[in-house]
Amino acid sequence: MKNKLRKIAFIGFPFFCIAVFLYMTYFNAAYDHPGKYVYKSRCASCHGDNGEGTQSLVPPLADADMAKQNMDSLPCWLFHGMNTPITVNGKKYEQTMYSISMSEVEMANLLNYLASDMVHVNKHYKADSVLIVMKRCGQMGL
Repeated sequence: MKNKLRKIAFIGFPFFCIAVFLYMTYFNAAYDHPGKYVYKSRCASCHGDNGEGTQSLVPPLADADMAKQNMDSLPCWLFHGMNTPITVNGKKYEQTMYSISMSEVEMANLLNYLASDMVHVNKHYKADSVLIVMKRCGQMGL
């Protein structure tokens, strides 16, 4: 009897592991984009859960023409903030955006999430490339 149970456990355990893996991968939100967590915790309170913005105060990020045209400036805006009026999708916004403190890995994850899920551009950031852009921010006049 014990041998039969061991055999069932030996054969069943790999199937159990595969089932758990599939559940975690395809049916569980734990495998969301890592930048989504950064966005939800640092950006969504102003820009909205889906990047829709906040009426006439805070601009949208979802399909924002300014973000599409200036993806390389986003790390600077996150690192230094913005205090000048901007126009997004034809609408003027004057609300100050304060700098956001985060590691280069968090920033790369956030930028990749924004690029793929909100702004819809084919751009990929790595932590080391974010550091290079952040060092150039002052030279870019941003």
